[in-house]
Amino acid sequence: MAPLKIIGAGFGRTGTLSLCYALDMLGYNCHHMEKLILDPSQDPEAFEAAYHTRTADWDKIFANYDAAVDWPSAEFWPELLKQYPDAKVILTVRDPNDWYASVGKTIKEWPMDSTIRWPERMLKTRAMARVIVKEGALKDYTDKNLMISKFKENIERAKATVPDNQLLIFRPSEGWGPLCRFLGIPEPEAEFPRCNRREDFVDRLRWVRESLENGKFLSAMPYRGDIINVSSN
Repeated sequence: MAPLKIIGAGFGRTGTLSLCYALDMLGYNCHHMEKLILDPSQDPEAFEAAYHTRTADWDKIFANYDAAVDWPSAEFWPELLKQYPDAKVILTVRDPNDWYASVGKTIKEWPMDSTIRWPERMLKTRAMARVIVKEGALKDYTDKNLMISKFKENIERAKATVPDNQLLIFRPSEGWGPLCRFLGIPEPEAEFPRCNRREDFVDRLRWVRESLENGKFLSAMPYRGDIINVSSN
């Protein structure tokens, strides 16, 4: 695939996994941190290299995708928009204080039990996320006011940078309506996916681990309604 038709500019923990599954249901193939782990064609180190140089062969990185949300791709949304100027940009948002609390319980540390043997792909992805997310986007997490200020700055940057007709400011709790109108696609009959609550985060990591250990890579995986049909938090 590629070039990207949709670029996600929202930080992680703003409903990006719900959006990812929703876009998949609408016919896109959407990139996300979780898919990076489960897709054997993906190389976490390519994103880490791009972080240091701010350049990359984006067509190659996203060869199998036409949409990308969540970190690591959200780190590069300005570069991606320059590469794909006709793409639509979806900025997922939520209450800044709720976002800050959710991050602290989940992705800030990626709570992988040290007594468990984790697949190499997960370890490589975690190492990349440490550079781009923990030591990058979230490096000032201990200063709540500064971190929330950066969260808001990202929103304002998108508003100032992306043409109005290419930007959707979206709360996944709003469901299909705003998203489908923005994309010019009829609303599906299925419920809008709501997933990855913070209290489910560890269980989801374990599910990803079990999927890899059982050889269930992305191409062989069904839509996981039993896991994702829960409220995003």
